[in-house]
Amino acid sequence: MKKEEAEVVMRSIETLRSVRSFKPDSIPKETLDRILRAASMAASGSNTQPWEFVVVQDRDVKARLKEPMWKKWLERIGGGTGMSQRMKETYDEATEMLRNSEKVPALVYCCLDLNRIGRGEEVRYASIYPAVQNLMLAAHAFGLGTCLTIHGSTPTRGEPEVKKILGIPENIKIACLVYMGYPSRRYGRPRRRQIEDRVRYEKWDPVA
Repeated sequence: MKKEEAEVVMRSIETLRSVRSFKPDSIPKETLDRILRAASMAASGSNTQPWEFVVVQDRDVKARLKEPMWKKWLERIGGGTGMSQRMKETYDEATEMLRNSEKVPALVYCCLDLNRIGRGEEVRYASIYPAVQNLMLAAHAFGLGTCLTIHGSTPTRGEPEVKKILGIPENIKIACLVYMGYPSRRYGRPRRRQIEDRVRYEKWDPVA
């Protein structure tokens, strides 16, 4: 890879961030196809490629999917007591995004076929999340924003109801839900801690 190409890749990685507010504009089919193709190029345990994706764009279906996820979310956050102001702002944004799920151009349920992957959860999730990251980076390359959530991915997040609505069979496990669409406003780079404070070489030593 040439240096110029490497810089493009690095810039995409460094500017990828969560987006929770979207324009209503639909996503072209050919763009979605390219994004999903990129997701399928990820590594997986023993090259099992256990991923399955359910892309939902129909507004009525999205509204039906929102109901169980919304109910479980409200139960989870309760009154929001004990949160820092920053965490409260994040939760408020997340709540608003979920509340408006039917308006988001695409909901992408990223799933695992349990018949094609080992039983260990560590292998299962190590084999789906690289594909999810590829999906989000590819969407970013096409000017789309994404937000990775776990709505609809566990019983306490509405998974049984979501699977029933979408007709997802028993052997398919929802790993996560990615909201996708064109950002409604410009976003800056994500805030991250200095990596120098999080890296150790050869052994665990206190970071200076």
